[in-house]
Amino acid sequence: MPSLLKFGSHSGKRRSLLALFVLHALQQGPKSGYDIRREIAERSGGQWIPSKGTLYPVLHQLEEERLIAVLATGKRSRTLYGPTPKGRATLRAIRERGKESHKRMEAYRNLILDIFGAENSRIKALQNEIQGALEECPPGKEGHAERILEHCLEELKRNNACSHTR
Repeated sequence: MPSLLKFGSHSGKRRSLLALFVLHALQQGPKSGYDIRREIAERSGGQWIPSKGTLYPVLHQLEEERLIAVLATGKRSRTLYGPTPKGRATLRAIRERGKESHKRMEAYRNLILDIFGAENSRIKALQNEIQGALEECPPGKEGHAERILEHCLEELKRNNACSHTR
C-alpha cells in the first residue's frame, strides 16, 4: 500500500515529503541542515520542526544517492549542501507527476478533516478539491477559473449562505 506522504518520480523511487522539501529548498541556494530545519519551522508556522535525528539521515541518504553534494564546510563544522544535476532532475520528475501528488495530498487532507474537522468537513473538503482543481488549471484558462470563483462568491454573499444570523 503506498504511503500518502511518499512521492515518486518516473524511476519509481519514492521520496518522503522531507526529502522532497530538502531538494526543493536546496534549489533556492546552498543550505546547511540547520538552515533547512529553520526554513521548515518558518513555513510550517512552527508546527513541525524535524529533529536532527530525522533530518541528517535524510541528508546523508540524498548525498549517498548523489542527489545533493557537500559544497563547503564552514564555521563550527557547518556543512553546506547543494543539489546535483541528478537531484535537480529528480525533483523535476517528481514535480511533473504533480497531479498524482495533489491527489495524494487531497486524500491526506480529507483524512485530517474526518478526524479533526467534523464541523463543516464537507465544505472544507470542497475547498480543498477546488484548490486542487485550480492548481491543475491549464495555462490560458486562469481568467475563466477566476470568473467562476467570482460568481460563486457573489452567490454565497447574495444568499447569505455563510452569514451568521443571531
